[in-house]
Amino acid sequence: MPSPTEPLKLNEVGAYGDLIGRPNPDGFVVLSLPPFETLLPFIVRRRGRELTPDEIEAERKRVPSIALTKDAAEQLAAERAKAV
Repeated sequence: MPSPTEPLKLNEVGAYGDLIGRPNPDGFVVLSLPPFETLLPFIVRRRGRELTPDEIEAERKRVPSIALTKDAAEQLAAERAKAV
């Protein structure tokens, strides 16, 4: 696992919270896979109650994610939108 001070690399994967906390000199976009908004209802159901904003943010930080270029992130977002 890269150190928290190591710059983010293209196509690097890890927990959202780990990736967004790292230096990002190339301006990569960190996207969760699958989208966090898709996972949230399942997390709520598992907990059996609505989550507080702090709990939602804690869950978001655990979601598997990838570092992409801005163009690749936009293309993936467009593909996701078509699938809905």
